[in-house]
Amino acid sequence: MTDGVAMEESPAEGVLSGIPNANSTDLEFAERIIERLKPRNQQDLYNKAARQSKLGGMLITLMVVIWWLFIGVGDNMDEGISVFFNLDFGQVALAVMALSLVSAILTEFSRDVGKILPSSAAGGMLILAGLYVAEPLVASMFITDFLTFEEGTWRTVRLGILWGGMSVGSKQLVNALLLNWLIKFLDSNGIGIDSTGRGDSVHDMASTSVLED
Repeated sequence: MTDGVAMEESPAEGVLSGIPNANSTDLEFAERIIERLKPRNQQDLYNKAARQSKLGGMLITLMVVIWWLFIGVGDNMDEGISVFFNLDFGQVALAVMALSLVSAILTEFSRDVGKILPSSAAGGMLILAGLYVAEPLVASMFITDFLTFEEGTWRTVRLGILWGGMSVGSKQLVNALLLNWLIKFLDSNGIGIDSTGRGDSVHDMASTSVLED
């Protein structure tokens, strides 16, 4: 790779040409991460990893606090037992959190690894989590007399918050892990990401060559 060579390929293609001796599987993995998360340069890569890790940790911690403070408050756990595996409301809340966490992890990793089975499993988990979230409201309206409409709505709202918060937080953490892997991969091969003008490129940090548009 030489200075002044016109670059029309993506940043990931620059990585591939800049690390000819690296493992092909790792190269493809790095390519998918760069194409999806689009770090502009080396500092942006570090910033994104730190920012997404912090946001993910904050969201998941917040969901645990919500579960601790608001699940079971004023609820009779013996009422409104789920038809799916006979879980009470407290157990349903934990199941929604776990399903959201695992499905988000499988979805994000399978997107970059390119495997179908993890995505299929994640889809099934999302459906089950959605059923758990909607069940109290539907049950209070059409199925049981044990829950009033207000109780069913309040349960569904809390479960929905846990579902959404855990899903978003888990996605942020997975992205942070992927970016951290990318940082180690590029550093171990002496490659850095450099944004120049209109397009992104990858440069060899050992020779500090800059690829211009």
